[in-house]
Amino acid sequence: MAQEQPNPNEVVLGQEINGARVVTLNRPRQLNGINDRVVYLLAQLLEKWEQDDDAKLVIFKGAGRAFSAGGDLKMFYEGRSSDDSCLEVVYRMYWLCYHIHTYKKTTVALVNGLVMGGGAAMVAPLKFAVVTEKTVFATPEASVGLHTDCSFSYIHSRLPGYLGEYLALTGARLNAKEMIAAGLATHFVHSEKLEDLEKQLLNLNTGDESAVRAVIEEFSTDVQLDQESILNKLRIIS
Repeated sequence: MAQEQPNPNEVVLGQEINGARVVTLNRPRQLNGINDRVVYLLAQLLEKWEQDDDAKLVIFKGAGRAFSAGGDLKMFYEGRSSDDSCLEVVYRMYWLCYHIHTYKKTTVALVNGLVMGGGAAMVAPLKFAVVTEKTVFATPEASVGLHTDCSFSYIHSRLPGYLGEYLALTGARLNAKEMIAAGLATHFVHSEKLEDLEKQLLNLNTGDESAVRAVIEEFSTDVQLDQESILNKLRIIS
């Protein structure tokens, strides 16, 4: 199938290349923050591709220096005087999170930069989540008076020890090595190899999980936690 050219000014870009489908979050100046338009377009694309027999593999990525910094607080502030506009976006986002958790196609996230809050909800549930030395994870909702959101009450509760509670209450950040050790990501790939990995995935033309894993593992590197990592101090978190 020929590559479809998306509107370069849209906040979410959807591309169809052979059997692959690519979602690019495209608000780089806003660190790919999630607003109502992003939620709407993501849901539309994912529903369409899930029903498309020619779609074998779905790749998620972000433009610029972030995958996604999470929900756009400006949207909520500007909608504070409305009775239900913000609630509607929240409900749609929660549905989108559920859809991503239960998606029927093979999915890969290429995460090269910040991934926080609702943005991380598009990474942690995926079959393959590739992170780099530039990746930084956090769920900082508590710092703005909110609970962990977008499925992270579920995800955090399944992390080792009390790590989930610690991350939820403090908004502490994890690096790529820590994400892999905690089960929030699957593979570490150096950022300079990420473009080549994406090209290989686009040429794969299959959603077979073993084949996708084999391609990623050609580029991935085993990593070890730094000595000072919080994951080496879980016994003191209670």
